[in-house]
Amino acid sequence: MRILLVDNRQPVSMADGASVYVPQLAPALAQEHRVVIVTVQPGVVHLAPAANAIRRAIESERAELVHLNNLAGLSLGAVLWAVGDRTPVVMSLHDYRLLDRPRALNRWLTGWVGLVISPSHYALEEHLRQGFCRQAIRQILPYGIEPGPLPRPTEDPFVFRSHWPEPFPVRIQEAFQSGAVVIANRVGGIPEMIRDGVNGLLVEPGDEAGIEAAIERLRRSPELAARVRASAAETARLYDMRFHTAHLTEAYRQLVSATRARNLDRRAA
Repeated sequence: MRILLVDNRQPVSMADGASVYVPQLAPALAQEHRVVIVTVQPGVVHLAPAANAIRRAIESERAELVHLNNLAGLSLGAVLWAVGDRTPVVMSLHDYRLLDRPRALNRWLTGWVGLVISPSHYALEEHLRQGFCRQAIRQILPYGIEPGPLPRPTEDPFVFRSHWPEPFPVRIQEAFQSGAVVIANRVGGIPEMIRDGVNGLLVEPGDEAGIEAAIERLRRSPELAARVRASAAETARLYDMRFHTAHLTEAYRQLVSATRARNLDRRAA
């Protein structure tokens, strides 16, 4: 396939998952597909050059679809204007920026999205509940990430505190890959990653006493710690990038086929 990836780079604090996942996605897809990347720099002054780059890429590469990441507001509008109505649009939900201002504009713009990819049910449902991407094909697909350098093994658990509903924290994925036992808050998409007592431990947000109790529970039960660590390692295998791109490509093909069928119906009418 010929794929155009569009990304609006933001600080890590604004897009935890995207900051790790998106840079790894392009080379993974490029192993079997033609991939072109256009980066939209923050700021209105950069919108026209980005729109021109997108149009040139679509024309020169004959892109079969455009996959958007980290876009909202004017930048999303400019990109969709550049894409036009002939090329199918995919959007990944990495955070909740679409739900911020200008929410009404963002909601209207996502009407052009043909396929929405979310790493968690929680993040997708939050957007659907507020009227976003209702006409799009929907795909829940956890991030695929390449394993990084493994740290020195440690018996200490990895404690992940989160007081807001993170869609799918990559840091938990990385902790699974490292072999650590994860203790995390039951919020956002985290309960979709961690099954309490199976591949990690969950506590309520802000419950520091619960975290201490979970740490003590692991200390008193090496068997539990070993069992959870082994299950976490099995979970980490589900985040293999090849597994991810295979399912992502299948979703791409579904969108392209559906778009071609609609175009044929329009011509017949």
